[in-house]
Amino acid sequence: MAGDQGTLASLRLTDFRAFEGARLALSASANVLAGGNAAGKTSLLEAIFLLGRGQSFRSARLDSLIRHGAGSLTAFVELRPGSTAQRVGIEVERGSGTTCRVDGSAATRSELATALPVQLLDPVSQELVRGPPEERRRFLDWGVFHVEQGFLESWQRYRRALDQRNAALRAGDWASVSAWDEPLATAGVGVDLLRRRAVAQLLPGVQRLSDQLLGQPAEVDYHPGWPEGVDLRQALQDSVARDRQMAGTQVGPHRADLKLRLGGRMARPTVSRGQEKLLAAALSLAQTEQVSAKLGRRVVLLVDEPAADLDQVHLGRLLGALAGAPAQLFITTLDGTRLELPTQATVFHVEHGVVRCLV
Repeated sequence: MAGDQGTLASLRLTDFRAFEGARLALSASANVLAGGNAAGKTSLLEAIFLLGRGQSFRSARLDSLIRHGAGSLTAFVELRPGSTAQRVGIEVERGSGTTCRVDGSAATRSELATALPVQLLDPVSQELVRGPPEERRRFLDWGVFHVEQGFLESWQRYRRALDQRNAALRAGDWASVSAWDEPLATAGVGVDLLRRRAVAQLLPGVQRLSDQLLGQPAEVDYHPGWPEGVDLRQALQDSVARDRQMAGTQVGPHRADLKLRLGGRMARPTVSRGQEKLLAAALSLAQTEQVSAKLGRRVVLLVDEPAADLDQVHLGRLLGALAGAPAQLFITTLDGTRLELPTQATVFHVEHGVVRCLV
């Protein structure tokens, strides 16, 4: 893997949240964002996430990210030489929508993700353990998108067929419901195959990192969204009465899930908050390794308040795992909270929309 390939050289913001203007020259290895509560540290992570995903992890409405009194925001990064892209930018205008660009050309969200693979580990990431299935599907599919060529096309075909079948169910058009079974099943089997391959590749890393962080390996079982051993076409036929009653398709890849076990027991009802955090970290770090190996470049890894819910021993384990990840790190911390990173880090102090480089 290329040393600095894929890493961010600089970040520039205009009218983003509390930042009227900010420019950061970034380390290719680790960047620590220190400051008090509500200083703007998480907003900097949010800006990078926006550039890699085309969405915020804190707000559904992008115009809510525009600084009060301003009409638009811009976020822009330059990547180091040798990267797939050299520049990625986003502009959000009040009432006018969002414009995404990669190397000066208009870009889709999938093109942003290709140019800037961004992984997030924050307190909400614990929803991977305790949250609903859609959180785990979203996590899984970000990785599958990067490691399995053709996944996006397969998923889009599946969603189009699913939308058509669900529309027919709502309209009571039973003939059309049956007509959509075959294209839905064909696309769904393709999505399922790619997900299964990605999970099989992910599992060894999850087990190793869980053992490193928690002292015991985790188990990850993939459930496809219909009964194991049953053909999806048959599952759709078996579910048609329930589909009609619910006015929606109740089986298929859109109902898939990852079941997590720790110490042989289901994780969700048994683990502590700290264990939830470390298990989510094992999943995210394993996926970071998987995507980095496939792409031959570092992933940008955003880590919000790693010290929360952890004692010093487990925090040290997490920081050690983060330092060993094939990633460019961005880590937030409260003033006065020491982060013993076993790697050289650039430290920024953030306070009320102002950023200063300390180291």
